[in-house]
Amino acid sequence: MLRYPLCLIGAVALLVGCEDLRDWKTSKDEVFRGEVIGSDARSTGDSFIRKGFVSHTWLELAFDPGSTDLIAQDEPDAGLLRPAAGTVNTYVCPDGSGTCDAAERIPGPFVDAPLVAIDGLTHDPLSQLTFPGGGRLQNYIFGVRFRAVRGDRSFGRDATLIVSLMQNHRIEVRAMAPSVSGVDGEEDWLPALFGVFKLERTQQ
Repeated sequence: MLRYPLCLIGAVALLVGCEDLRDWKTSKDEVFRGEVIGSDARSTGDSFIRKGFVSHTWLELAFDPGSTDLIAQDEPDAGLLRPAAGTVNTYVCPDGSGTCDAAERIPGPFVDAPLVAIDGLTHDPLSQLTFPGGGRLQNYIFGVRFRAVRGDRSFGRDATLIVSLMQNHRIEVRAMAPSVSGVDGEEDWLPALFGVFKLERTQQ
């Protein structure tokens, strides 16, 4: 069966070997946690680098780079489901910090949302995504399915997450989703999402 080396999946790996990817794997009691960039204690509205995530939104990522090993899409077993590469949670604490009790957390858009690999991406140059800014060793692109609430109704939505493994053993996450218009051309019925989170490993 044809398999792609792990270091070639998701992006170009610079100065990092396959074994080193284990440094970003979280244990059952760990997450990578960080606050959305562009938070302002004086306002909960959007900023020019933050859309749809309220001020002081925190993101927690449980991640296993090894689970991104994909079966080649032209193989007979290509239709088998793959394990998620991790899960993401977003929340806000009453005091704006990231360390409040679970009962005090106000859930954000992502609640135990799995990182979903995108079929066929490993065969496309986009899988070797790079962009300006130093310190990124490897970038992954994932889909995330989540629920959005509007009044008394709940809707399924899809977001795209770019997960960047950093040289300092931290992780950057860029989360984005387009806005959804309502009936009769109502704009931003479900608002767009865009947020950049700089995460550090921490205990849950």
